[in-house]
Amino acid sequence: MSVSTHIDQCVSARDGVARDQIDGKSVGRGTEAVGRRLFATVLCSAAVISILWLSLAQAEDIPLSSPIPSTIHEIELTYAGNSTDPAVAFSGPVPPAGPLPYRPFLPILELLPGFGVAHVFGPCHGQAVRSDSHLELEWTAGDAGRCGQRIELRPAGRPMDLMSYQMLRLRGRATGQVVVAIEDLAGHQREHNQSLATVTGTFDLTIPLKEIGRGVDLRYVTALVVSAEGPRGRIEFEQLTVSQRNTVKKPPGGTGFWVWNYRAAIQEPQPLLATCRRQACSRMLIQMPSLNDDEAIWEGYASLMAQVQEAGIDALALDGYPEAIQEPHLLADKVQRLFHLVRGGAVSGIQLDIEPYLLPGFLDDDGQLRRYLGAIETVSEAIHGRAKLSMVIPFWLATPTVGGRPLAYAVMDRADEVAVMSYRTDLEEVQDIAEDILRYGDVSEKPVWLAVETTVLPLEEHVVLRRDLRPDHADALLDREHKRLRWKPISEADRLTGSGEWFRIHRRFTVRPERLTFAGRSRVEVSQAISHMLDTTMHPSFAGVIIHDLDGFRALPE
Repeated sequence: MSVSTHIDQCVSARDGVARDQIDGKSVGRGTEAVGRRLFATVLCSAAVISILWLSLAQAEDIPLSSPIPSTIHEIELTYAGNSTDPAVAFSGPVPPAGPLPYRPFLPILELLPGFGVAHVFGPCHGQAVRSDSHLELEWTAGDAGRCGQRIELRPAGRPMDLMSYQMLRLRGRATGQVVVAIEDLAGHQREHNQSLATVTGTFDLTIPLKEIGRGVDLRYVTALVVSAEGPRGRIEFEQLTVSQRNTVKKPPGGTGFWVWNYRAAIQEPQPLLATCRRQACSRMLIQMPSLNDDEAIWEGYASLMAQVQEAGIDALALDGYPEAIQEPHLLADKVQRLFHLVRGGAVSGIQLDIEPYLLPGFLDDDGQLRRYLGAIETVSEAIHGRAKLSMVIPFWLATPTVGGRPLAYAVMDRADEVAVMSYRTDLEEVQDIAEDILRYGDVSEKPVWLAVETTVLPLEEHVVLRRDLRPDHADALLDREHKRLRWKPISEADRLTGSGEWFRIHRRFTVRPERLTFAGRSRVEVSQAISHMLDTTMHPSFAGVIIHDLDGFRALPE
């Protein structure tokens, strides 16, 4: 029996229990019926999972339509819902994990007492004299050229997380012109640092970390670097501190809806506005028409945006798709067309939901990463200050880097705000997964919206295969020539030729929809969850919660 047949039987069994209740057969036996339904759901879920794992041994070859990278460490197969045709994702070798950063929580942190070793670099000799409240660095050069000293912020070179601070203060004296710089973990690996200031004589500087954070990953600060041209240099630090700003009561956060069906919204705007009013929402983000739509649709869209604005709700035009990084001029053309139709103030912003990581190999291709940032800049130029630019990003985008910089932060540097797809129903988990983006929003003073999901999502089964050089231990063969992933048993001829690369099942896991979406719950529950997020998210950058999406929310029971 096929996997899909087993799934269909399970769905039928659950529907049978549900129909018992709908038909009134469970009157007086509500608890028993609920118990039967829960048991059926759990039993069927377990059966589907077991059947999926067992079926892999008899599975057919998996055709690979997307380009196959030259180097593959893992292959992840995702089976969504009833589908027996998985989505396939390739990944390269995982870089070795670096040391965990030390994250202090004091409102004012003295850095001098925690310094580690000082290293001289360049054609020079040097020395360091230190105490808990004083650091003196001196060096002499044997030859012409830049030299100086690199001082670890923590012993053994452990990084320090300074993202929760806003100001850096430097006070002391310098002989000659000394460049003071700061280095993060990625910069240390590339022998690169970010200049803070050139000082001479007595100095007392206060530098916003907002400026430093544009060139340094403040989560992984590793060292202070001082250098000078000439035969000798000397600098004495009497104070080196980072501090948090005084707590300022932040304004209450807002609520918004994503709206994708622009045609229905244009034809019947009142239901949309009524739902928004009932939820006291402050913004609506509405999909833009296609460039191929006729002028009447575009004029209707412009009128809709004006109606939303007149109702006291911020109207943001929404657009984007992965391939837009290859053709950003098309998004820019849409923006120009919209601004040609609307009067000033009828659009509060443009939001881009590009999701380029859905393109094959995106995260491993520096060229594509830079095209993504270039697309943002192209649209920003088209907006030309007439409205804010908002970007939709996943919570994990602070992990991949472009040019040594976290991709999420590079996006935020180019936008006026971001909306984070923080799709979880455990509200503590929402805070955890969005923490690094919220903290960068605090430092950079960029508003950050979080998001919740209400649409129906399928159960996902994931199978992760890892490269294995031993055919006898492997479960599948990657056949590059025929662009297929072939499960065992493999023919003896193929085994002997050594054609392809072998992979074994490394792990399996299930992503349950109830962890990600509020689908199936009531509108009251969703409203309560959002109220809880608004009340408990204390970051100054936190701007509110966007609901994905209007149709999903309206489909929920009251």
